[in-house]
Amino acid sequence: MSDIIDQYSQELTEQLAIDELNLKDYELKLPGRKHLWVGRLMRHKQQLNTHIRNKKKLIEKLTKSIQESSNVRLSVPAAEKVAWNTDPVKKLNEEIEHEEIIIEYLEKVEKIWQSVSFDIKNIIEIQKLETM
Repeated sequence: MSDIIDQYSQELTEQLAIDELNLKDYELKLPGRKHLWVGRLMRHKQQLNTHIRNKKKLIEKLTKSIQESSNVRLSVPAAEKVAWNTDPVKKLNEEIEHEEIIIEYLEKVEKIWQSVSFDIKNIIEIQKLETM
């Protein structure tokens, strides 16, 4: 999990490096960079939804399997409770938590990118004041 966040963090640090020499080039690349990060956010949201759907299907499948293989007649809620404690469901829960953390991180990155435009404007204003 932290590998992806570490990778994203390193990329973000590199992409947020602004200096006076690359200001115009940076400003021209800004929409593309924003698009890159929003795309990542959307892909992780799609992956989260896929995990949630897979978990639901797996629980339904395991519930039926548990009911059929049980020596005593189990109710659906009792069989579901047993299914929730199986290793495949626990693994999917971990993957869901992992995606949720990445999504939270990427939502914060999106806010950072929204403020970069204001930062660039402020840098330009400072440059104007220095040349007066």
